[in-house]
Amino acid sequence: MKPTLAPAEAAPVPRAEPAASGERLSVRVEGLRLDAEVGVYASEHGRKQPITVSLEAEVVSEAAHPGADLGHAVNYAALAETVRQVVGRQHHELLEDLAQALADTMFADPRIVRIALKVDKLTALADAASVGVSYERWR
Repeated sequence: MKPTLAPAEAAPVPRAEPAASGERLSVRVEGLRLDAEVGVYASEHGRKQPITVSLEAEVVSEAAHPGADLGHAVNYAALAETVRQVVGRQHHELLEDLAQALADTMFADPRIVRIALKVDKLTALADAASVGVSYERWR
């Protein structure tokens, strides 16, 4: 008679977690709709036109894990309010100028390590949903 092997009890196999070599956290605001004084043409001076601003702000790791201390978190509502203030502060000749002014202001916060912005005019061309610029800056 041949010896038989009893089926082994299935022991749980520990799952290997991949080693993290880094992490990124970004805070986003998509499609913030504002009325702005922007444009180089005489017809664009002294009047507001609709724009949208979208941004993605990559933050330092300390801001990625604020725990109970929300003071360390980068707040999307505060980012949106910053956009509103910069847009409303003055007439911007070009969308590129506006995007750079937004990046300058956002980078005053040392927790932001990269900012990606999209600024679009919504009524510049009758046959286009929008026209605009994308701008990115990092430390």
